[in-house]
Amino acid sequence: MARKDDTRNTTRPTSDRDLVHDALDKFEEAEQRHSELRRKAISDYRFAMIPGHQWDEHLTKKRRNRPCYEFNRIRQMIRRVTGEQLQNRPQIKLRPVEDTDRTLAEIYQGLIRNIEAISHAKIAYDYGFTWAVTAGRGAWEIKIEYENESGFDKCLKIAPIIDPFAVVFDPASRDFFRRDARYAFHSTLIPREKFKELYPGREVVDFGPALSGADSYWWYQDEVRIARYWWKEPKRKTIYLLSTGAVVDAVEFDPVAREAARQGITIMQVRDVTVDVVKCCLISGRERLSEIVEWPGKHFPIVINWGEYHIVDGKEYFCGMTRYGRDAQMIHNFELSTLVEVVAKMPNSPLTATPKMIEGLQSYYERLGYDDPPVLLYNPDPAAPQARPTREPAAQFPAAFANLSALSIDELKATTGIYDASLGARSNETSGRAIIARQREGDTSNYVFIDNHMKALVYTGELLVDLIPKVYDSTRTIRVLGEDGAEKFYQVNVPIIDDETGREVILNDLSRGKFDVTVTAGKSFETQRLEVAEAAEALATSPGPIGELAKYLLIRNLDVPGMDEFETAVRRILISQGLLEPGENDPPPPEPPPPNPKDVADAMLRAAQADKTAAEAERIRATTPADIERTQAQTAESISRVVGGMPPFQPPMGETSNIEP
Repeated sequence: MARKDDTRNTTRPTSDRDLVHDALDKFEEAEQRHSELRRKAISDYRFAMIPGHQWDEHLTKKRRNRPCYEFNRIRQMIRRVTGEQLQNRPQIKLRPVEDTDRTLAEIYQGLIRNIEAISHAKIAYDYGFTWAVTAGRGAWEIKIEYENESGFDKCLKIAPIIDPFAVVFDPASRDFFRRDARYAFHSTLIPREKFKELYPGREVVDFGPALSGADSYWWYQDEVRIARYWWKEPKRKTIYLLSTGAVVDAVEFDPVAREAARQGITIMQVRDVTVDVVKCCLISGRERLSEIVEWPGKHFPIVINWGEYHIVDGKEYFCGMTRYGRDAQMIHNFELSTLVEVVAKMPNSPLTATPKMIEGLQSYYERLGYDDPPVLLYNPDPAAPQARPTREPAAQFPAAFANLSALSIDELKATTGIYDASLGARSNETSGRAIIARQREGDTSNYVFIDNHMKALVYTGELLVDLIPKVYDSTRTIRVLGEDGAEKFYQVNVPIIDDETGREVILNDLSRGKFDVTVTAGKSFETQRLEVAEAAEALATSPGPIGELAKYLLIRNLDVPGMDEFETAVRRILISQGLLEPGENDPPPPEPPPPNPKDVADAMLRAAQADKTAAEAERIRATTPADIERTQAQTAESISRVVGGMPPFQPPMGETSNIEP
């Protein structure tokens, strides 16, 4: 039995033996606190995901040789919730607290995407979410590894935890993500031969020998269980607030205090604080298997993805979808198995015959229900010469049984919140709006799983933001990824001389900057790409620039081999036409062709004519009123001289003139 010591005791073990002994006591107490919850959760996962676990053992024995079929509907309902998460993957987002941190926020954001990409974090997220929806709890972890075998630069990776119930936390912890836990264990099974190869000369003893009884099936005889033991040790230290706004450890600042003073950096405030130092090592049931290392982060790098989580009377409870739909699924299996049995027996109802008729034919009649022979053999009975074996009427299937089967299916839908409309099956909803409403009803009833998954991703982002400046602490070039997967490279932690002050500053200093971590849920980039392609296809028939740009978007979003070269060519054409702005990676537009000499001459002629017309118009505008009167008088005098030399006007014969002489 575990010692009754306070589980939050932070007394440092004096030896490796004490460390392992203390760890075993803590593990036993934590394991016993959650053994019943773990047993039920594992049973739920097996019930939903592994064939052959949907019948109780005592019920199976009671039915003997009668059929026990499984019609697993609850697995499809779980896939509905997990599939929704696959199509709308939540993404970690960072928001800078100060406006000056926008560039750093972009670097952090892209670096987190790169960490997720190189470590295939989708596998860890999906596996943890599936366990959470099915059994109520999933998990993944953050690791620190070397980028390559020939260097010293380290990187962060996100790894799945295959068995989330192999993670055990301090039972005194009450934080949703166990931030306040004083210790944690992550046990792993390895083959015995592998253990001897990795740890030669070490005693082969399983960690946690108290694990037995109902949970013993989870562990196997041919494997050895080891555990990574995490714990926190309190540490007193002094911190300085510098004139630059930075908060530093006194141990790190004191050696360079004189040089900092020359640069005008002074200590503004001094404070003594107590912080927790996270440490870990690998242990077996008897000894320590690795060196004790200090983890750079503030918390244990293990993220729990809860399904439904509650605390009642100081005790925690968790479960997944399987727990609520389990009984309805078992009833459904029982009803359909009985139905199949009844229907199978209907053509083979018993025969009525005298003993004389079947004399010597007993084996024939025993196989009659299986062989289905074309001829029915029997011995004539002298006592009943006209009689022959006759089959009794088949038992009729009760109508109430069919109603009960439909009721169990309805109860399964109601308890899980997944209806036919959500599964894509036909339902009683006839209009599109009604179908969408029923789908939303199912999404809302199970949104607790999506919400807890998003909370787990927020906590993952907080852990990464805490670890990034401590792992990526050297001058190096890092790769960041955009939302669409586009790559950029940044130099970080680069010392440069400020031209204005003449002091050394750090370019893209990852140790600076404050960020808020959020999560956005939306359609994946691939889904968005397909929707853009569909919209562009509809707009491609539009005339003019809109249609040309729509065609370009359609080409960009087509996943066809050789389309990249075609896209590049079309993009160059659109840039040359002025429909697209050239990007950083686009080649400069080609030089325009030399002008045609004839076109040049025609243009010069048109320009000369235009100049002449403009000069004439300007001359007319510049004419004064006196010039206009003199011109009019000269014109009238010329007309009078011409008119005076002409004979008088004579009207035609028969007409009178109304012109006075």
